[in-house]
Amino acid sequence: MSAVAALSLVVAACGSDDDATDDTTTDTTAAPATDGADTTDPTEPTDDTTVDDTTVDDTAVDGEPVSLDADGDGVVTFGVATPGPRDDGAYYQALVEGIEAFSSENGYAEPIVVDNIDPAQADTEIRNLARQGVDVIAVGASELADPLAGLAAEFPDIFWYCNCGAGQQVEGVAQSADDSAQISYSAGYATGLLLQDTDSTAAAFLGCCDLDFEQEAYRSFELGLQAVDESFTMTYIPTGDFNDVAGATEAFNQATANGAGAVYPFLGGALEPIVQLANDAGVITMSAGASDVCESEDLDYQIAVQFDAGDYLDVIFDQITTGELVEGETFVFTVGEFPFVGAKLCDGTDEQVAALDEVLAGIAAGEFADALFEIKSEVYGF
Repeated sequence: MSAVAALSLVVAACGSDDDATDDTTTDTTAAPATDGADTTDPTEPTDDTTVDDTTVDDTAVDGEPVSLDADGDGVVTFGVATPGPRDDGAYYQALVEGIEAFSSENGYAEPIVVDNIDPAQADTEIRNLARQGVDVIAVGASELADPLAGLAAEFPDIFWYCNCGAGQQVEGVAQSADDSAQISYSAGYATGLLLQDTDSTAAAFLGCCDLDFEQEAYRSFELGLQAVDESFTMTYIPTGDFNDVAGATEAFNQATANGAGAVYPFLGGALEPIVQLANDAGVITMSAGASDVCESEDLDYQIAVQFDAGDYLDVIFDQITTGELVEGETFVFTVGEFPFVGAKLCDGTDEQVAALDEVLAGIAAGEFADALFEIKSEVYGF
């Protein structure tokens, strides 16, 4: 956070890229959007996102710092826009709390947060947010990304940032992304390590509607699970909505009735109620995004599946202030290169932690790249 402790943040132009493209690449992930169901995505893991070397904001000249105090009032104010609830205990809450902490630590104004945005109303809601004197707008999911290019052009003085992981660049918007397949593989492997100490050989993955990014996640999870023991099985159970507690409860009951010894609630607003059910049933469970759950005093998590947007902020805004990330580019967080990305065992044995660390390092080294790319290719059709 110290990299941006002044009231004025600065930006200069530079470039980076993703490992699935050309020589100027970095690394990649995305989240839930539904058709007909509630589109709040708890997770936002992705696939590959390329980085463009162009600066879209007319005020950002190569090598010339640009103040993020858009209205020149001497105070930096963040606006935050999310499609899900700000207190979901998962993906969205991580971004909101991260921005709040970041603003407080750097002496900025209290952020203005707009949550539960219907993607169909994203243009109106985010435009209204932009008109409230904010200097930086942080958007918390790819399903709100459609109007961003137009809004960034309409409000060029605002610095636009999206933790989208949407697999595409948006003109005028700086993005962060991670790789859902990498994260999910590590989560599956961690689950397999813990499942070895139970009488069960089955895990369940609770999602929404079998969307493509869910398929990427649960297939990668299964691959990691079976890397521990080929006899382990995984079942995907749709709930119909990332936030529907009743639907998620029914799915959980189905999973445990079928002998699941571990449950991954790949959910938003319904995540914490399912974690509580897992605690009551003595079933292995985990987070979907939040990285601080191992310290939770209310719920008992065995694994933190980390893609916490709040954790990304320090790195992202350091990149911004040094000119390494500008609007129109994406910085990608790779599992194994950052300790806050991928699976973490909350109370694993020394042997389990060492085994997981070895896999995380292997992911960073590209040892599983071909297998994970094959999953992405089959899911997304490329």
